[in-house]
Amino acid sequence: MASGIYVGYSDEVLRDVYGIPGWGIAYVVGLAIVQECAALVPLLLVSDRRRLPRPRAVAGAAGAISLLVTLFALSQLVLLFFVEGDPNMSGNWNVLTGLCYAPLFAVGPLLAAVAWSYGKRHGA
Repeated sequence: MASGIYVGYSDEVLRDVYGIPGWGIAYVVGLAIVQECAALVPLLLVSDRRRLPRPRAVAGAAGAISLLVTLFALSQLVLLFFVEGDPNMSGNWNVLTGLCYAPLFAVGPLLAAVAWSYGKRHGA
């Protein structure tokens, strides 16, 4: 939406509801930056630069976070498809939004695999 692709919203809805153009662009770009930073966190577990303190706690925390991420992704898809889609969207854009959320299902299990591997390598 920040790049000018309106993904099913009218100009009026973007302006009135989401503040685009305006503060909404900063919000969307900021959210993308936060998501990228969160996606890069597991690299700390697989890099050999320095060993994190308390490997058992790190592996346990990463496992718990992976469970929460998986549950959050499932809840968003349930809300999107079964409770109520966005009433401001037109056409089949709700389906496209759901397909964009689909890769989130892989984040939790992949983080769990990285945490398990980290715990195994460092004796947690």
